[in-house]
Amino acid sequence: MSLRLQLTLLFAAILVVTMTVAATLGAATAQRAVEQVVQERTVEVARSVVADLDLAHGAYRTLDHDAIADRLAEAMPLHRGLRSAELVLLRNGKLEVSGIEFGAGGLQITIDTRAGPLPEKQEVRIEENEDGRVATAEAVVRDLAKKPIGILHVEADVSYATEIAERERSVFLWVTAASALALALLFAFALGPMLARPLSQLAEVMGRVESAGPGAAPAVPGANRVDEIGIVARGLEAMLARIRNFNAELQSRVDEATADLAGKNRTLAELNDLLVAARRDLTAKERLAALGQLSGTIAHELGNPLNAMSGRVQLLARDPACPHEIRRELGALDGEVKRMTAIIRRFLDSARALTPAPEPTDVAALVDEALSLSLSAEARERIAVVREVPRELGQVVTDPGLVRHVLTNLISNAVDAMAVGGTLTLRAGWTGGQLALAVADTGVGIAPEERRHIFEPFYSTKPPGRGTGLGLAICREIAGALKGRIEVESEPGRGSTFTFLVPAPAWRATG
Repeated sequence: MSLRLQLTLLFAAILVVTMTVAATLGAATAQRAVEQVVQERTVEVARSVVADLDLAHGAYRTLDHDAIADRLAEAMPLHRGLRSAELVLLRNGKLEVSGIEFGAGGLQITIDTRAGPLPEKQEVRIEENEDGRVATAEAVVRDLAKKPIGILHVEADVSYATEIAERERSVFLWVTAASALALALLFAFALGPMLARPLSQLAEVMGRVESAGPGAAPAVPGANRVDEIGIVARGLEAMLARIRNFNAELQSRVDEATADLAGKNRTLAELNDLLVAARRDLTAKERLAALGQLSGTIAHELGNPLNAMSGRVQLLARDPACPHEIRRELGALDGEVKRMTAIIRRFLDSARALTPAPEPTDVAALVDEALSLSLSAEARERIAVVREVPRELGQVVTDPGLVRHVLTNLISNAVDAMAVGGTLTLRAGWTGGQLALAVADTGVGIAPEERRHIFEPFYSTKPPGRGTGLGLAICREIAGALKGRIEVESEPGRGSTFTFLVPAPAWRATG
């Protein structure tokens, strides 16, 4: 139920109750006033009847009882509203009572004589009998000497006073109902623009604020009014303005805190990455240290057999009876034994501390040598080799042994990744002032979660027995010693590309 209807019904109810109470009180007051008038008129009627009887001028002594009763009967119809009259005269020590009453059969006269003194005069009053309400009054009959000789008792009908009061009450109630309806309608129509519509507009503004926030609220209506609604509207407008300012300030602080937290999160993520990298690097160095101890033992155990093999091969090559072709093969075998010895020495050096020995190095020859050492005859049958080394690349200044070690390891890994065949691509060139040696394959590729661990010592993606997990770890140590780096691009199912970037300035002969 709307506020407008509630106020209208409340106003109508108050008006009806008030007017009903006023009508009831007014009707009761009117009835009492009419009864008072009837009482006063009854007294006057009683006095007038006594005057009409004219008993003080000898009639009292000359007229008998019946004659006095007849005179009373003649005087009664002259006064409207009388219902009965009773004349009591004291003569000869007896009370002569003459009664007159207007009944259904007309005027009735009763005559009676009884003993006793003259009764005392009673006050005028309203009484209730079987015929309704009557007003009772008495008048004293006196002789010429003003001596009481009788008393006249009259009763007047008061029912018409009640009828008048009821009619007035009915009229008053109908007027009250009509007035209440008219005032309620007037109040309802006047209440709309004065109270209901402004309150509805304020409620609509509050509904928008509740659903869409204070920023979506329109201008508060009624703020220019000077009554209580204007005070409420201005208060609401000020409150919404404070809420908007508070929200803006809060949003600004939240944005600042969010930006600060995002920056700290980024810093924390970077520190965490650095910590993980440092921990991984520390783990790798610990493993390499263990590898150094192991490699020292292995190198010591293999060094003597290799030296013995190298000596025997040299003796065979110097034998005059050795054919030229075999002598050439023995030379190649001696070279490989020496290379193995150098590798072991290098391995020992890498386990301790790598010390590069830069010298002029032909890049194309270095790439060809790495391919020759890494590709077996079986691998060349199932793998297509693409070599992209520009002629103008010429010679660079770097450690050829370390670079060759990295290339042979990367080529061997690429060959192992293409067990069912594929394409091996070697590219050489300059990138950002550094020599870039790229080894690409079309093999199985490396998953992202494995890529972050491939440079850790003893971590390998190859089947058991196919790899120790030390190759890439040593390659990274070599790249670090040469102040370079190794970049990896790989996609599972589409192959991998390892790019060895190393500072190697071009060599130009002087002199």
